[in-house]
Amino acid sequence: METPTFSHSDCQKIVSKKLNDDFAIVEVRNSTFDHKNGYLGDHSLLTVTIKRNQCNESHNFFVKTLPTVPSQRQFLLEINGFFKEQRFFTRYLDLLRKHSIKVLDGAIPRCFLVNDETFVFDDLVTKGYTTLPSRVPLDLESVKAALTTFAKLHASCIILEEKKQFRLVDEFEEEVAETFYSDKDLTHTQTMTIPKHMFMEKFLDGLDQQKLFAQPSTKFRNTICHGDPWTKNLMFKFDDRDVKCVMVDFQSYRYCPPGQDVMAFLHLTTDKKLRDEHLDQVLGFYHDELDQNFGKHGLKGLIPRDEFFDSCHYFKQFALLQTLTHFQIVIMSDEIATEVMSDPSVAQFVFFENKYDFVVSSWHRDPIFRKMNLEALDELRLFFENK
Repeated sequence: METPTFSHSDCQKIVSKKLNDDFAIVEVRNSTFDHKNGYLGDHSLLTVTIKRNQCNESHNFFVKTLPTVPSQRQFLLEINGFFKEQRFFTRYLDLLRKHSIKVLDGAIPRCFLVNDETFVFDDLVTKGYTTLPSRVPLDLESVKAALTTFAKLHASCIILEEKKQFRLVDEFEEEVAETFYSDKDLTHTQTMTIPKHMFMEKFLDGLDQQKLFAQPSTKFRNTICHGDPWTKNLMFKFDDRDVKCVMVDFQSYRYCPPGQDVMAFLHLTTDKKLRDEHLDQVLGFYHDELDQNFGKHGLKGLIPRDEFFDSCHYFKQFALLQTLTHFQIVIMSDEIATEVMSDPSVAQFVFFENKYDFVVSSWHRDPIFRKMNLEALDELRLFFENK
C-alpha cells in the first residue's frame, strides 16, 4: 500500500480545522499500519508536528483512502460506498449543523479533510478508543454503549426531517439509495455454507427478500441507518465510570427503519445467550435513548415503543440472513485473513466470486469460525421452522 501524500496547504487546513488557532507546521510524517484495519479501504497515520505558543506538539490523524487492491476498489465504487461516505461527512453533517442539530457530536469521528480519494479523521486511538475483536461477542455494557450511539445516528435524521418538514430520501435520494443488496445476484456468492439437504429453498427465498428489507419501509418510520453494524465499525473507550462508543465507516448507509440497524447489530455482535436473556431489555434501552434525543429538541413520541418493537420483530429475518452471509468473511481468523489479503487474486476470489472452497477450508481449520457459523445456521433454521 502506498501512503497518501499531503501538501503543506492540506496539512494547514487539517490542523486549522482541528485547533482553530495560530500555529506553524514543523514536520509532516505518513506511516502505514502493521496490520490491515478493514476490507474496503487502505489506512495510514498522518502525524503533523506544529509549533504553537512557542512549543512543539504533535497531532495524529487517521487517514482512509480508496483501496489499492483492484477488486476491492472496484467493489467499493460499484456500491457507491466512497461517494456515500463523502456526502455523509460533507452534505449531511453540514445540514445538521445548519439546523443546530448536535446530537452526533462525540458519536462519530471528526473529519478534517475530504477529497476525491481520501478522508482525514481524528485519530481515536490517541483518545483511548479501541476496536474489539469480531470473534468475541460484546458484553451487555458494550451493547448499551453502542445502542446509545445508534440512537443518536437515527435520531439525527428524524430530528432533521421534523425541522425541515421533509423526508431525507427526497433530497438525498442518491446518497441513501441502497447499493449493497440492489441488483445483485446474492445466490451465487452467499449460499455456499448451506448444505443442500437443509433449508436451501427458504434460504434462497430469504436472500431475494433482503433486497426488499433494505428498501425504505411503507409501514415503519424510516431514518438514516448505518447499514453495516458489525464490530469493526465500532470503537469503544472503557474507563472506571462507563463505556463510550464511536461509530465509523459510512459506506453502506441507507434509509430504513431503525429496527433494521438495531437487529442487525445485535445479531452480528452478540451471542444467542445475551439475546435470549436481554433482548427486551436492550431494545427498551435503545428506545429510551432515542426518545431522550428527541426530547432535547422538544420532540416526543415520533416512534412509539410498540411500533419499534414490531419493526424489530419484522427485521429479525433480515438480521439472521445478513449475519450468516457476513460471518463467511468478518469472523475469519487473523492468520487466514493475512493469507487472503496478501494475495489480490485470492482476495478477489474470496470476497467477490465463489466462496465455497474458502468457507470449507476455514470451517475445517478454524474452530471459532466453525462454531459461530454453525450457531448462525441453527438459529436461522429454527427461525424458518417456527415461521
